[in-house]
Amino acid sequence: MPDERPTPMQQVLRCSSLLREGWHDKASLARRLGVSERAVKRYLHAIAQEDNEFEVRQVDERGLRTYRIRPPRFVDRRKGSPYEVLALAMAERFFRAIDPGGVADLLDQILFEVTGEEEDAEQDEHGRRRRSFSRRFALARAPQPLPGTVRHAFDQVLRAVVDRRVIDLSYHSRSGPSRSYVLRPYTLVLGEAELAVTGAVGEPPEDGAAREGDSIRTFALHRIEGIELRKTRFTMPHLGLWDPDARFAGSWGLYSGPPEPVRVAVHPAFADLAARRRWHPSQRVGNPTEDGWIPIEFDVFTGGEFRTWLLGWGPWLRVEEPRSLAAWLDTMRSIAIGGSDPSPDEVFRIA
Repeated sequence: MPDERPTPMQQVLRCSSLLREGWHDKASLARRLGVSERAVKRYLHAIAQEDNEFEVRQVDERGLRTYRIRPPRFVDRRKGSPYEVLALAMAERFFRAIDPGGVADLLDQILFEVTGEEEDAEQDEHGRRRRSFSRRFALARAPQPLPGTVRHAFDQVLRAVVDRRVIDLSYHSRSGPSRSYVLRPYTLVLGEAELAVTGAVGEPPEDGAAREGDSIRTFALHRIEGIELRKTRFTMPHLGLWDPDARFAGSWGLYSGPPEPVRVAVHPAFADLAARRRWHPSQRVGNPTEDGWIPIEFDVFTGGEFRTWLLGWGPWLRVEEPRSLAAWLDTMRSIAIGGSDPSPDEVFRIA
């Protein structure tokens, strides 16, 4: 009697069919197909190799994952405003660079619905991607792709921010051993070269509401060693208690602190650039001084990325106030290459 068991290829096709029905975890796929979870893992790998992409989502705190193949969606064209299209396209490009799939795929689908790019119902997924409207926009300097551990932290933090869920963090700061924190993640912070999350630390009250005097901290995602989402939810504070724009108004990038008045002057050759470029909201450009140099004033946190910006000017910028910042810049310029060891603050500022 011939063997009527399905061949591996038939099982892969059956697995694809189940994934098109909806979300399945490996255990449910194994039960439906009558195979082991190890075999299901091979089938998922084979499906991915055929450029038939499936979506993955983590559904609980234990790391359980479910999978599906997104069904084709053909929608009636509805016109989006140019601003909506631009925002979606640039956001898709940003998230595609740091976190392929996930958020980027969702934005990509929305973009197609807004622009009506899916006009040919016969085109395959690869053809759809090649015609994607987001190809008409590019980031000249794309963010670095997130390492695996940071990508996991990003996925969890994004879920917690959207769902307003309390999280437990294991965090390795710039100095000292790792510490544990309980965080109500209010805001995802996009820096020039990294991501962070900021919010209130400490056990939340029973009603999950913010309180005057809550301790607010910012955590860089690449320093998160462990993260767990609680089922407990919190309430976003009103603007009087939490205004992220105001908190980072004095910062040059991700790292913030008390702003202070800064006055610099740049070489006359950069007069046109100084008149056109706005590096910071507090920027004020004055008239050239007697030597022709152009004064620029800021109210800014003088640590972090601001110091990297100062060094990038080389000899074509001088700091006039505060004197402590001018002395630091003079010291840095006087050091020969490899002439000394960087301080922990220097490593932090650049890395």
